[in-house]
Amino acid sequence: MLEYVGSALLVMDRVTLEKQWRGHGLGAALAVEAVHRLMPGCRAVACSPGVTDLRSSRLRDRTEWDRVSVKIARGWERIEFRLYRDNVYLLSPTSSELEEQRGVLRAQLAELGAAWRFMQRR
Repeated sequence: MLEYVGSALLVMDRVTLEKQWRGHGLGAALAVEAVHRLMPGCRAVACSPGVTDLRSSRLRDRTEWDRVSVKIARGWERIEFRLYRDNVYLLSPTSSELEEQRGVLRAQLAELGAAWRFMQRR
């Protein structure tokens, strides 16, 4: 499933954002930057996407929990994580699409930063 490029396994345990920053694509953008810096020598990057902030009362409903979990998994898929087994996703450091998505996410992050600065001046 993965090209041989290294022997290490990088496990992304958690990406946490304060509530007001969620839903803007920041999790994926920041995660791809962390992966990019930490992946040299790795054969794969693994994660298990899901909800880690259990403080939100709205996630006590199973339907809402599932909706949010699917949204998180789509974010990881966006940066080329692919379902391996159960809820374990793998990313190949050799993926050309990873670097392409990194550029897209960096541009979106720059736009978000500009919008935030504009709102701060108002």
